[in-house]
Amino acid sequence: MSKVDIHADDYCLSPHMSDDILDCIRAGKLDSISVVTNMSCYQKYAQKFLDEKDSWKQLPKLSVHLNFMEGHCLARMEEVPDLVDKKGYFNISWGNLFLWNYSPKKYMRIKKQLKAEIKAQTDRFTDFFGTSNAIRFDSHQHTHMIPICYWALLEVIVEQHYRTEYIRITKEPIMPFLQDISLWKTYRYINWIKNLLLNFYAPEMERTIEKNKPSWQDANAPMFLWGVLMSGKMDKKRVTKLLGSMEKHAQKRGRNLEILFHPGAAEADEMGTEFCNQEANKFYLSDGRKIEFECVMELNIR
Repeated sequence: MSKVDIHADDYCLSPHMSDDILDCIRAGKLDSISVVTNMSCYQKYAQKFLDEKDSWKQLPKLSVHLNFMEGHCLARMEEVPDLVDKKGYFNISWGNLFLWNYSPKKYMRIKKQLKAEIKAQTDRFTDFFGTSNAIRFDSHQHTHMIPICYWALLEVIVEQHYRTEYIRITKEPIMPFLQDISLWKTYRYINWIKNLLLNFYAPEMERTIEKNKPSWQDANAPMFLWGVLMSGKMDKKRVTKLLGSMEKHAQKRGRNLEILFHPGAAEADEMGTEFCNQEANKFYLSDGRKIEFECVMELNIR
């Protein structure tokens, strides 16, 4: 049987989001979470996690949720001048990283800056959570799937000797979605584009990680990620309807299945200077995140 991992992104992105995710953990509903280290509530909620963890029935695995989309840089501002504004807040988009990936003039310059920030964010994570467990990596808005970003990440892992057990590869199967015609009209067009683009990058990323994996790095088990096409609307009805097909598809391909939720919603009064992405802010405040919280709390997959 393929392993199923119920995962929540965006812990420490905002206080209310973090409280929602903590509620899911306390209820024993999550196998893993991703931790944002460059937002103002990080220290408080990282400590809250550590203070409570011994009381939980199940301790979720933690991933560094690399964030280049908002918040303040953790590297020195002079190390990341193209990524941040004059106050040190990130002011780039997914599109910027996508274009820089194909720019002969900027590629090496940007990759160097990404490496500095990746190291700074990872070190802040290990300062709180230690190094006794191997590190897991993913990223906010899946930016690490862009080659310039995953090459920067791999180089940092090797140079810093981070013992790494997992790097998320956003490879979401398409067939289970296509097989259920009744759900076709419920998927957002823009999420189809994200699904196809990330799936385009996934095979080369898998090959690159396997080829360049240091001998001391733990295995990166092959996996599927479910949560791109339905992002923001991972509701119980559709998740339950597709779950069997997704598990069967993963098992047939010899892959684990990570089911990605965003079960934490932000409050309007939390949207301060560090939240610079207006489109993303709409998602953080949306009812879709409340729907995903309800789904996580009500699902009984194990």
